Amino acid sequence: MNKMVIINGSPKTVGSTSSIFIDEIKRLLDITPIVYQSTQLILDVENSKVMSNILEADVLLFVFPLYVDCIPVSLIKILTTIEQEAMKANEKFPIVYAISNCGFIEAKDNHLALDIVKNFATSVGMLWGYGIGIGGGGFVASQSKNMRKSGPVSNVYAALVELASAMKNQHMKNQHVFVTPKIPRFMYKFGGNLGWYLMGRKYGTVRSLKTRPHAYKK
Repeated sequence: MNKMVIINGSPKTVGSTSSIFIDEIKRLLDITPIVYQSTQLILDVENSKVMSNILEADVLLFVFPLYVDCIPVSLIKILTTIEQEAMKANEKFPIVYAISNCGFIEAKDNHLALDIVKNFATSVGMLWGYGIGIGGGGFVASQSKNMRKSGPVSNVYAALVELASAMKNQHMKNQHVFVTPKIPRFMYKFGGNLGWYLMGRKYGTVRSLKTRPHAYKK
């Protein structure tokens, strides 16, 4: 692999879980990839230099959060533009990989989003490597400093190591890989609820946490 492009599909410009995964992937590679942030890329995606970088790469990696069983709208826009430009080109396209993370602890909730990226790749004529679906994204982010050590998110790190190796060798799999942090579901829910409570307490909105403004009323 000589050239790699990573597209961060998170709408967050800083502090996103997607950026944590990208940093780990970059550390595991022996080349320096070109990284684009989706919110900025929307403004530049029709730039010929940018499109050349994307279409001429050996490997193209999309990293994004799950939004309502789908991918963020900014990334949908980017995929559409890449597809339009690829149809005009006559060249060897990159192999596509993807990392999707969700707030739910069930990693398989990412499968539809990964299928969307897979369908994009095959419809354009790009080879599909494979995708990783990661559950409990927020928890993984909170444990990112200990990711490489033995602990509740060490299996997530192992999946990233395997992906980095696959991309180096341009290896492809027949199915997605799903990985969930090694934490009981009830503990994950407890931690999430506690986080919401502490945030509500910080901003004086604890009493509003259980409000249902759009609930149907007879």
